[in-house]
Amino acid sequence: MFVLSEQQVSFILDDIRRNGIELEELQLNLLDHICCIIENEMSPEQDFDEFYRIVITRFYKRDLLEIQEETELVLTFKHYYTMKKVMLLSGTFAAIGIIIGSFFKVMHWPGASFLFVLSIFILSFIFLPILFLIKAKEVKEKREKITLGIATLFGILVSISSLFKVMHWPGATIMWLISLGILIFIFLPIYFFGGIKNSETKINTIVTSFLILFAGGLLFLLTSLRPSQQIHYIFASSIQGIEKAYAFASKQNELKYASLSTDSTKSQANLSELKNSCNSLCSKIEAAKKQIIDFASFGQHPKPNLEMLLSENAGNFNLPMSFLFTNNDQPKPIMKALKSDVKILNILLKEKFHKENLLLLNISDIDRYGNPKEGKFSWENAKFCRVPFELVLINFNQLELDVRLMEASCL
Repeated sequence: MFVLSEQQVSFILDDIRRNGIELEELQLNLLDHICCIIENEMSPEQDFDEFYRIVITRFYKRDLLEIQEETELVLTFKHYYTMKKVMLLSGTFAAIGIIIGSFFKVMHWPGASFLFVLSIFILSFIFLPILFLIKAKEVKEKREKITLGIATLFGILVSISSLFKVMHWPGATIMWLISLGILIFIFLPIYFFGGIKNSETKINTIVTSFLILFAGGLLFLLTSLRPSQQIHYIFASSIQGIEKAYAFASKQNELKYASLSTDSTKSQANLSELKNSCNSLCSKIEAAKKQIIDFASFGQHPKPNLEMLLSENAGNFNLPMSFLFTNNDQPKPIMKALKSDVKILNILLKEKFHKENLLLLNISDIDRYGNPKEGKFSWENAKFCRVPFELVLINFNQLELDVRLMEASCL
């Protein structure tokens, strides 16, 4: 067993201090460990300096100072390792959840919205804040901490705004633009001017800054990527055209009711029942439309016009689904009541007005193209389930018009 001299012990202690270890207790602990290893493993014929240089490398990966940094983290941040595990687990879950949620979204499978909301919530409010806390403890300069804070804020905002865009929730575009503004006008200048001052990081800073600019430009381009405005105009014109036809048919039917009020050949009781049934059904359709439209324009002042509403919610399957169907594609009470009223009107038209050909109000099983002979879906699922916002409005308006047309055929 080799025995260290006082001079050699002093040399080891001085070298530990030269390597940046300032905590006295840590200095003594390291000294004790190193001395024990040397005395147990070094043979008398070996050179002390050479053997010491080999032993000291066992205590670090980069340099000896990292031991003090980790010790300080543990002393000032008692749950450091627990938070690291939580950060890794939350990051893994968020990444997997977003990938699976994206696949479910593309396939229009139930559960996509839940996965998106949960994954981005974990990413924004667990993973990124913990990452910031851990990294902020590792850096010493105030500028680097500020840069980390701004980067974390950008990450949280862009994640949440992406969720709002996918879910077609109001405020998504504003939040998206704010996050891009933070990236380009706050984070980038601080990062760039702080990095080019150091000759060692100057080139990397310039290259990274260019990449951030390119990425920011591409993200800004995505802000305006929407379906053609002409398509929105066409949908809006179609909806408005059907609404005008419905208003005209309703007015003509009212005039006919007035002219038939003195006609003794017509059963006034049947006419009254027909009028009440048609008005009740159209009122329920209007209520369903209003509920969906009000949610789509919630929080917007002034209230957007139809074309703007269609522009912001084009291809939005989730919005009408949330009001009309459950996650299992089962109709909610509002759809059940609507179908029930259509069925009651059909019975009335057949029994009291002898209308056998009711193709306009056919509620039998049909395919996605409305063909009743090759039924694959229930009427409500084919017309309104997993159908985009704009087509749901068109189908509701068309149903209202069909009711008035059938009403007119009985007068």
